[in-house]
Amino acid sequence: MFDPDDVLDKVIDVFWELGYDAADTETLSRRAGLTKPSLYNAFGSKEDLFVTAINRYSTTRSRASLEALARPDKPADGIRDYFLNLAQNVAAPGRPKGCLMLSIALPLKDRLPKVAAELEAAPKESAAGMIEYFARQTEMGNLPRSFDSMAAISLLRDLSAALIVQARGGAPLNVLKTKATRNAKLVLYAGEAEFAE
Repeated sequence: MFDPDDVLDKVIDVFWELGYDAADTETLSRRAGLTKPSLYNAFGSKEDLFVTAINRYSTTRSRASLEALARPDKPADGIRDYFLNLAQNVAAPGRPKGCLMLSIALPLKDRLPKVAAELEAAPKESAAGMIEYFARQTEMGNLPRSFDSMAAISLLRDLSAALIVQARGGAPLNVLKTKATRNAKLVLYAGEAEFAE
């Protein structure tokens, strides 16, 4: 018996480190601690395995940033913590740099239909969580009623993508973490009615 989540976490690191094409079945099975037949009996084809891996990535590492966003009471603290968590996820020492979804999965969407379907669904779930977060902050009185949450979310996602690209390019974790408070201020400014207009 084996723990599927543990296997998928190991598979994520292989795909993230080597890329989809270079992650051969021998390396995937060896790093997962399974024989090749056991790996593919459990998860199907290589594309199926990759789709399951990116789904696991979305529901654990990507979701962790949304959970960090929602934890503090104040939006400035929540957005700062979102970027701190994202920086940790994409630039922590001893782990592949960047984001599995943006760095590895996105370039595959035109030739792997199942990957394309997963990539279409994941941003919608993330956006829904952010919309709910800003609506709740407005209801609690932490943001003005005129706050443009869609403008804020748009900038938050742009800044997230920029941070991921910087991490993939080798920017160290401590440098990326210094941007968290600045990014939070920019996101909140983007939602102000005067700026949004």
